[in-house]
Amino acid sequence: MNRFNSLIIAILSTCFLLPITDVATSQQVANQPTSLLASTLSPEKIRQLAQAVTVKVLSNHKGGSGVLINKQGTTYTVLTNAHVISNKESHRIQTPDGKIYTATVISQGDSLKSNDLAVLQFQAQENYQIVALAITSKASENQSVFAAGFPENSKELVINNGKISLLSTQPLVGGYQIGYTNEIRQGMSGGALLNQAGELIGINGLTNNAILNEAYSYQDGTRPNAEQVQQLRQLSFAVPIQTLAKVAPNLAIIPPQWRNQQQATRPASNTFVDKVDNIAQQITVRIDSKNNGNGSGVIIAKQGDNYYVATALHVVKNPDNYEIIAPDGKQYVVQQSNIFKSEGLDAAVVKFTSNQTYTVATIAKYNLYSSSKIPWIFLSGFPQEAAGKRKLTAGLRSYGRETIFVRAESLDYLNNVIDAGYELGYTNLTQPGMSGGAVLNAIGQVIGINTSIEPNGIGEKQELGLGLGVPINSIFGLLTKSGLKPELLKVVTQAPPQLTETEINTLKNHPLFVAQKPSENATEYDWLNYGNQLWRLEKYPESVAALQQAIKLKPDFYEAYFALGLAEYAQEKYPQALVAYEQAIEINPDYDKVWLSKYSTLNELQKYPEALVAIDKAIEYNSSDVDLYLQRGIALRNLKRYPEALAAVTKAIEMKPLFFFYYFRAVIRHDLKDYQGELADLNQAIKLQPAHTNSYLSRANVYFQLKNYQAALADLNQAIKLQPDGAVNYKLRGIVYSELKNYQAALADLNQAIKLQTDDASNYISRGDVYFHLKNYQAALADLNQAIKLQPDDAYAYFLRGNVHVHLKNYQAALADLNQAIKLQPDDAINYSSRGNVYSQLKDYQAALADFNQAIKLQPDDALYYLVRSVAYFKLKDYQGALADLNQVIKLQPDNANAYFVRGDVYVQLKNNQAALADYNQAIKIQPDNANAYFGRGVIYQKQGSDRAALAEYNQAIAKDGKFVAPMINIGYIKYEKGDVEGAIQQWKKAVQINGSVAEPQMALAVALYAKGEQKKALNMVQAALRLDKTWADVEVLKQNLWGTHLVAEAQKLLSHPTIQALQTKQ
Repeated sequence: MNRFNSLIIAILSTCFLLPITDVATSQQVANQPTSLLASTLSPEKIRQLAQAVTVKVLSNHKGGSGVLINKQGTTYTVLTNAHVISNKESHRIQTPDGKIYTATVISQGDSLKSNDLAVLQFQAQENYQIVALAITSKASENQSVFAAGFPENSKELVINNGKISLLSTQPLVGGYQIGYTNEIRQGMSGGALLNQAGELIGINGLTNNAILNEAYSYQDGTRPNAEQVQQLRQLSFAVPIQTLAKVAPNLAIIPPQWRNQQQATRPASNTFVDKVDNIAQQITVRIDSKNNGNGSGVIIAKQGDNYYVATALHVVKNPDNYEIIAPDGKQYVVQQSNIFKSEGLDAAVVKFTSNQTYTVATIAKYNLYSSSKIPWIFLSGFPQEAAGKRKLTAGLRSYGRETIFVRAESLDYLNNVIDAGYELGYTNLTQPGMSGGAVLNAIGQVIGINTSIEPNGIGEKQELGLGLGVPINSIFGLLTKSGLKPELLKVVTQAPPQLTETEINTLKNHPLFVAQKPSENATEYDWLNYGNQLWRLEKYPESVAALQQAIKLKPDFYEAYFALGLAEYAQEKYPQALVAYEQAIEINPDYDKVWLSKYSTLNELQKYPEALVAIDKAIEYNSSDVDLYLQRGIALRNLKRYPEALAAVTKAIEMKPLFFFYYFRAVIRHDLKDYQGELADLNQAIKLQPAHTNSYLSRANVYFQLKNYQAALADLNQAIKLQPDGAVNYKLRGIVYSELKNYQAALADLNQAIKLQTDDASNYISRGDVYFHLKNYQAALADLNQAIKLQPDDAYAYFLRGNVHVHLKNYQAALADLNQAIKLQPDDAINYSSRGNVYSQLKDYQAALADFNQAIKLQPDDALYYLVRSVAYFKLKDYQGALADLNQVIKLQPDNANAYFVRGDVYVQLKNNQAALADYNQAIKIQPDNANAYFGRGVIYQKQGSDRAALAEYNQAIAKDGKFVAPMINIGYIKYEKGDVEGAIQQWKKAVQINGSVAEPQMALAVALYAKGEQKKALNMVQAALRLDKTWADVEVLKQNLWGTHLVAEAQKLLSHPTIQALQTKQ
């Protein structure tokens, strides 16, 4: 399989597995531990406690200590220092019993600026003790304290005692306020600082005599004087436990008094979330009705004193008395004549008149799917239950329109979704009353109108399902109908930049999106919805804990088991997800969505036969869900049952001819090598949805297979236009440019792919391939080293690096790489063929032959492998074996010029010059610029004594390839025999200049110089030649290589020189 094709297949294989969790997590639910009494404990008891609650925090490049502060179900919470961890690394927790668990960062402060604390969570079935927080007792100077932690390179926990010497009212950088005499060593950072009651009063983090003076600066930027710094340097420092409320304000174990204190002292927030909320507050209106409750809307334009509000059609559809409540609370009656309704879309425009000044929304008119990354978006509206209070919710936009369509639970509902224009899907929590509200991007521009939420099929008490909306672009026709001049709209056409990791963390932990923890007497539904809210914010461990609490209250709560499965699936904990789904099925076996989710999970576990059973069960319980037939096609494709897969997807197309059904049927046709059928399906997919990037990528792949590279380029250009930040688009275009030998353009595209996706090994592999073709082998080597570092099990990377080593003549390194490629991919013929070529370079032709035999065994219809094996036979002088292979090459590829050229050489060895000439002639006919064939013809003519004809052929060979030394050497032989010694010498000098590693021209040049009397120069040169290849000291070899009588006679004189005789004796 070629590299372009394999990359496309990798993309396609993930495109249609149902994204059953387009959602996210939240924060930990409290579970009070068996806490210790707030009374003085003996030092021994405190040591026992410290041993039980202190853990090791293990990271890739550094680590430290941590302390267990909470447990909820099977979820444990660990507190440590922010400087101990890095968000870009994986983290592991080693518990007191020596077991190691993978941990997730829940919240993290800034160790260099604000507060040096971080919160992690991990899952464990074991029962570990947790520490009590010092909530009521206050730290004081001269108080005895115990510090615990794991020093670097130590397996043993260190616990030492000391006293508090300083409680700084002004926190140092990192939030350090507690100064104490205990010795803190490297590695103890993140460990506990305990009072005499065994309560956690702080987290160790700053050793005495810190290396950097900046550590002794205050958070507000001021610095103590030199004398104060010296005093501070004598102490170790900890961050007070109360600071946890600043770093993780939504953590459920935070005491109310700490949270209240933080809220009282917190300055007005000015994050990007607050800016979006401020914009939303100014543009969102409430639409009240006398008989139908309330909805929401967004002010999108002003014309004179008339304001235009976009909303959902169903909010104002029924005849009623409607009233708009503006952002300033003023009320405006809406006349029926000022309601402009869409004929099909669930969208409407409402006009009201006011002399007040209201903010008008900015409309985002760009391709919402232009980014390869899934963006966070916001939803603003007035929930009915909120008594007139506006609400802003955050969530992720769905992957694409197809995500919404494939989730439709019946054909009727799918038709309704399409007819209503629901092309936006998102995980934002949406509630009754929020319909018609604004869907906003990360800078507060309107991208759509909120309209609906998916039906979940499991009752009204649950808030599951995607929110649905109409893209704002869809309502432009309505605006004309309302009499609004389009130029009055505030429109932008450029997508905003993606959020940074820091901004995403800010969003997830923003007070606006805090999920309210259920009260003590909460129902199972409260816990389910709480878990769902956490899930939507990608706080999966806490979501799992909440759902487990719902199940605890109602053990037969199949909806909670279903949601639990989704939360586990989102964390890629597929076995746990499967257990949850099976529990749900045991309670309610006819719920098709659970069967569908079970199918998706089995796919991830590569249990394809069981996945097929699951999807068939889903169809049994809901045969009207058209997507289930698509998923059945995927299941059958995974089992390589392609005709049945084709039939399943065709069934889906017959039910509803959607673009992505054609798209996936094209994938199956590709598997069947039905490229024309694939092309037809992709053309139809693009006709139905011209903005679907992957359709262009797939069609480019078909054109690539058909060698229509210009058409492939056109499709990849369109893919880049639609999705300019998609690294794979540039990578694939780079591969096409490479195929067209436009290596500079390929390099530019692959540089861009790497810029966009620095951790994708295939980007480096593709660029390494381009450097290889540019003969920049060191750059190729660097890229392939990086690829292997990122993906050590990529066989192609080793294959390619092995070939780079071949060109660098590092054959042992090449062998090592090709051995690894074969180990990783033992059924790929090209790996054996390449290794055979290395063995040929090492003149181990028997080993080469064994590898070529294996390549042919694996791929008996590939002419290349017979061609390279014929060369091995040729070297072994098995000319009949070579002839048989070359006949096979020509049978498979009648237009293979090299096969005719090599067969011509074989015929020369078999002394069948006429057959050789015929083959050389055919090679030239097929490939008029084949220098080797002209050279072969020249050799035959020279052997036949036709020097003039030979010279003509040799000159043709050089004209086709100016660095081809063999014809230059032979021209020299002819000139020498004709007495043109200087002419011969010039030919051989030119050959040596082009390739100094070839012995033959150096040998001829040495002989000519010796004959001219330049003995010293000749002797030096002949020795150099024989060091390269000692066989040139054999007169018979000289004759076989067309040395003439005169040149051979002079060679014999030179070879009889005592210096050369002595050299030959040593060898």
